[in-house]
Amino acid sequence: MNLKMKTVSIALLMLFVVSSVTAQKKTNLNIKPNLVLTYSAKDPKGNEVLLPLEIKELNDKKIVLEYSMINGDKKISGEWVISPKGLKSGKYFNWQALNPSEVRILPKDQTIFCVSKKFLDEIKSKKTAKYDDKTFELKEIPKGKEIIVDGKEIDAIYIAEKGGDSKYWILNNRDLPFIVNSAGGDGPSFKLTKVSK
Repeated sequence: MNLKMKTVSIALLMLFVVSSVTAQKKTNLNIKPNLVLTYSAKDPKGNEVLLPLEIKELNDKKIVLEYSMINGDKKISGEWVISPKGLKSGKYFNWQALNPSEVRILPKDQTIFCVSKKFLDEIKSKKTAKYDDKTFELKEIPKGKEIIVDGKEIDAIYIAEKGGDSKYWILNNRDLPFIVNSAGGDGPSFKLTKVSK
């Protein structure tokens, strides 16, 4: 093989390696106010229901998440308010349904649609942690179960309940570790399908 062929071969190999590494890069969502996360869930009859969840406020005083849905010609909405303490060190989910127009201020040990920063840190460092009185283990995301939004894989971690069937895909973002997919267990099953501003 002459020098030109070696140079071309090395250049092609480098291009392949660079494109392979780039293709594996995951997207981390830029969590900020006015971001709308649209989830898909199933209603009791098995029909798909879309739930847009907007981050109304994200500051040192509170995190406000608003849902809104259209039912016929009526708009139904409500808000959950997560305290800074809940986001920092909460240990429980609050999956109770909101009444239309309700603003629910969650107790300081509860979160909704996210886990606490303490839980995220612990599950990532120790590979096991408790939330909602359940022990979860950090696992590899099963092949084919990655969360893809707008053609990009979301940077998420996957946890599974030890000895149970609750599973969560959590955004790998300490600012607001959102649940991007859930399956099994006591809470609702939903999946992130769209992100918009």
